Amino acid sequence: MQEQLLLQLINLVQNLAEDMQSIKQEIQTMKQEMNELKEKVNKQEEDIRWLKEQMKENTAMIKAVRDNQLEQRRIQDAIQHEIAHIRKEMATKADVAYIHERLDYQLSRIARAEEEIHMLKKAN
Repeated sequence: MQEQLLLQLINLVQNLAEDMQSIKQEIQTMKQEMNELKEKVNKQEEDIRWLKEQMKENTAMIKAVRDNQLEQRRIQDAIQHEIAHIRKEMATKADVAYIHERLDYQLSRIARAEEEIHMLKKAN
């Protein structure tokens, strides 16, 4: 009976040794998986850092574009205001036609006056 107990005990110890070996292998597998997960997390953290930097650059560029756009709008508004001011001061077609009419009249008067002066000189 003692031999049987001893065999059972030996058998039990062997089973425990096998179980321990199996547990060691599972732990080793888990360690490898943990290392792989750590690598993936590190890679993702690096990607996130890069994305944050890219977002900062993009945000700065968007702000610069927006500021430039606002400046362009201010310039455009100033130009439109200047054009409106110039249009107020510009002669219209009717103004130009009236000026030409007056100029033609004045030229004809000058021509008559020169003719009269010429005739008077000729008479003397």
